[in-house]
Amino acid sequence: MSLPIIKEELAGKHVFVTGGSGFMGKVLVEKLLRSCPDVECIYLLLRPKRGVSAQDRVEQIVQTPLFGPLLSERPSATAKLRAVAGDCSQLRLGLSADDEALLVDNVSYVFHAAATVRFDDPLQSAILLNTRGTREVVELCKRMPRLQVLQYVSTTYCFTKEPVLKERAYRAHLDWRTMIRIAETEDKGVLDAVTHKVLDYQPNTYTLTKALAENVINDARNDIPVMIYRPAVVISSLQEPIPGWLDNMNGPFGIWIGACKGVLRFSWGDPKVALSYTPVDWAIRAMIILAVAKATRAPALETNAEEVDVVHLEGSGYDRSTYGLQRDTLPSVLKYAPNAIRYPRYHIGRCYVYYWLGTMLSQVSYGLAIDCILRLSGQKPRLTGMYRKIFYTNQALAYFMMNEFPIETQKANKVHNALRHQDKSSFGLDITDPSSGLHYDRETCMRETIQGAFQYVLKETGTTEKNLKRLQRLYVLEVVMNILWCFVMYFTVGRFLIRKIYYLLM
Repeated sequence: MSLPIIKEELAGKHVFVTGGSGFMGKVLVEKLLRSCPDVECIYLLLRPKRGVSAQDRVEQIVQTPLFGPLLSERPSATAKLRAVAGDCSQLRLGLSADDEALLVDNVSYVFHAAATVRFDDPLQSAILLNTRGTREVVELCKRMPRLQVLQYVSTTYCFTKEPVLKERAYRAHLDWRTMIRIAETEDKGVLDAVTHKVLDYQPNTYTLTKALAENVINDARNDIPVMIYRPAVVISSLQEPIPGWLDNMNGPFGIWIGACKGVLRFSWGDPKVALSYTPVDWAIRAMIILAVAKATRAPALETNAEEVDVVHLEGSGYDRSTYGLQRDTLPSVLKYAPNAIRYPRYHIGRCYVYYWLGTMLSQVSYGLAIDCILRLSGQKPRLTGMYRKIFYTNQALAYFMMNEFPIETQKANKVHNALRHQDKSSFGLDITDPSSGLHYDRETCMRETIQGAFQYVLKETGTTEKNLKRLQRLYVLEVVMNILWCFVMYFTVGRFLIRKIYYLLM
């Protein structure tokens, strides 16, 4: 049985999006406006920030390059966006009575994507935003007479202890109601002190609180139509609306850009482990058609009535992109990275001693030397603090870079096959299907991601010719510095050690 035509199903509907200012949220909003032009209204839950009102934040969002192609074709498309001031970390989402009534009376589709994605967030704040915020969204949805679906955007890393993560619900080792009550009543210092014990098998507060939030959604399955969507690490766009779009340096982006800049030379991870990834435009296609499939009770999503619908999306089935392959691919894309500050060399390995020595001798020592020069010239030191942050970030990511987590993916292909032919070019999920209009190539993806990071996040541009000339100069400088370093080591330590060894051998 085929799905309805997607844009016709969403025509005249009111959609509510949390996390609309985030990476996935922005792409979701743009895709809805571009591919479902007859959607009636899209409400974005946004908090006023630094004196900027929620509606003004909408204007800031649509001024990003992401919306450029859409606005050049339909300048009035973003008139369908409406901000509602609120905060997922607050009770009742921090909504005013009028805004709450507006949502309750009109909304049919809810996409709950708001979350803190930092691994090192304090337990209390992570629970209040990720877990209690989900409960508050559920309570709001229970009062919506027109509600067709509440889709919760989770992650494939919620239950890493499973030998294979299946498309089904799992129970967390803690009760979400108890944890919310503790977060609301206990002192932050007390929670910080017991965080390690509370986490148990969970690697960080992010995965724990997302797992608890999944339980909130599962427990609401008999009251409202809900589903859980678990994408893997969301990377830059493949094609839509522009190749290589991203707005952050999270996940693999920071590693690639740090390596291209010459700042990051050593990572602690397993070169044989594959990154579980999902390009953002692919992920957003899935969000929309899965929501439609749930709302229209498509057979492709039928599961046990005792469980909530769960769907995974990740790309290692199309390309097993290990960290070793990424390392080997980086040299071929360096010419697309402008303004390197040191000749790029990148190593990744499981040996912590090798990683630690490399970090201290090659990165930290270099950072100290450059910062000393900056201080002497009256400038603010930068690299030492950067290397400190890089070191702690690698510690947080090491669990995921050292282990592989097999993931079951079946339902997405079933839903893809249920799409009508006219929808496959806009919403198709099978990258091997030419009609989907999606194409993945590792080197092309890395090149466009690097170009996108420099252009959209770092606001840096440069021609290939200019970049190559800079790399050549940095290579010469690297050789000269290595020769000088060898001379320094020889005349300070080396010659005495050589003489000592000589006398011992004689």
